[in-house]
Amino acid sequence: MKKLLFLMCFATMGVTALAARKNDAQNPVVGSWKFSRQSNQNEFRKVMANDASKDYQSEYFIFEGDNKFRHEFVNEKGVIVKVLKGKWKTTGDKIKIDYSDIDYNLTISYFFLDNDLVLGQNFNHVIFSKDNTENQNYALK
Repeated sequence: MKKLLFLMCFATMGVTALAARKNDAQNPVVGSWKFSRQSNQNEFRKVMANDASKDYQSEYFIFEGDNKFRHEFVNEKGVIVKVLKGKWKTTGDKIKIDYSDIDYNLTISYFFLDNDLVLGQNFNHVIFSKDNTENQNYALK
């Protein structure tokens, strides 16, 4: 009887872990997102406050299925000039972003507007477009 109970618990844990992994893979946030536009006031201005020189042309958020992310800055030649890393987690309509390279974290609303990911709301937002171009090749390295 104990063996049967143990096997049932083990099987339940395996199915639960498999379902969680499947849900992560299906999370619509997962992928490479290219910066598109922003409101004058937004939560991400604090991330760039330390960046006196803007030596990049494009900016990407790469949300990975294992709840890690990279915030990459790419110059006009397609070279990554700066990378910030951290962890992310969605809960309902909020996304929690914890940077590990800098002392900054935030919990912010998110939603999708057509193929765009909007972080924030109303007049306090940043918009990223799904990156399905060749840029994704270096953004996902």
